[in-house]
Amino acid sequence: MGAGKSSAPRADSDRSATEGIMDDIRISDGTAHDSRSSRHRSPLLTVVLAAAAAVAVTATVAVAVDYGDRKGSSAPAPSNVSDARDGGAGKREVDAAKILRAAADRLREEEKDAKTDVPRDDQFIYTRNIVKETDRKTGETDVRPAENWESVDRRKRGWVNEIGGKGWWVPPLGRQESTWPPPGWEAKENLPQDPVELIRYLAKGHPGAAEKPKSLAEIEKAEWMQLQFLLKGLATSSVEPEGLRPAAFDALAKVPGMRATAGVKDGEGDPAVGVWFDHRFHKDQMLVIDEDSHEYLGDRAVRTTLNKKKSYDQFIHVDDFGVVDKVKQRP
Repeated sequence: MGAGKSSAPRADSDRSATEGIMDDIRISDGTAHDSRSSRHRSPLLTVVLAAAAAVAVTATVAVAVDYGDRKGSSAPAPSNVSDARDGGAGKREVDAAKILRAAADRLREEEKDAKTDVPRDDQFIYTRNIVKETDRKTGETDVRPAENWESVDRRKRGWVNEIGGKGWWVPPLGRQESTWPPPGWEAKENLPQDPVELIRYLAKGHPGAAEKPKSLAEIEKAEWMQLQFLLKGLATSSVEPEGLRPAAFDALAKVPGMRATAGVKDGEGDPAVGVWFDHRFHKDQMLVIDEDSHEYLGDRAVRTTLNKKKSYDQFIHVDDFGVVDKVKQRP
């Protein structure tokens, strides 16, 4: 077993919940739904999955599951919550495509010097996240770890330790189920790394559902919302074949509706760029990227309690990850 090089080296900072918020979508009998094994960034965060992912869209699904304290959801925050689209003190809109392409280039440079542990299908991907939540009224802050063990081929049970210390077993895939990204290292190596082809591959839906669109112009507006959701999950995943994460960032740069706001705070309170999709379900879910170095720092979101009485700014970053031989083993 071996540890990987963290894509967010600020171990003492915090990171968000954006999603990309869920890179793992479980599909059963043509219907997509969220899997608590969401393996990267937010096994703990609330997800709103609108119009079930492009991998198998046969129905509209809305899922609100709080993986943190069971008290809230990351549905749109109350109207008094600031909206990235409205700007604000020290904030300005910047070119989202330019920022995302620069983040892709930064990742490619990092991959040249990084050693990737190529996992066997019988191993597990371990991820440790640091979650920071700040009460939007009182300013009180809580920082907690969350850990996840995901079976590489999804044939074994995984384990999630959510924020607060609770945990649960994640069942293996059923006979009629699949996930995004696909299980197994070889399957991921076979994914397109040309950004246009990666989008066309995803827009096709699950195998046999439809043909790929001949061009990106054929993709409908509602589909782009689903596609950006899937691409974020791939772009922010910790352990992927070389070139795949940069390809996902480049693909995100081609998604209509991607916006970027400079002046958003990272986990240390320093200004950064928040990249988000222009839709009411996604306006508070941001990829946070350093404006100068273009390093991907983590994810930001807003969590609102179910009774609407409290809202929290969340920032999540990956503190550690690697390949291990069994559940609850650490690199």
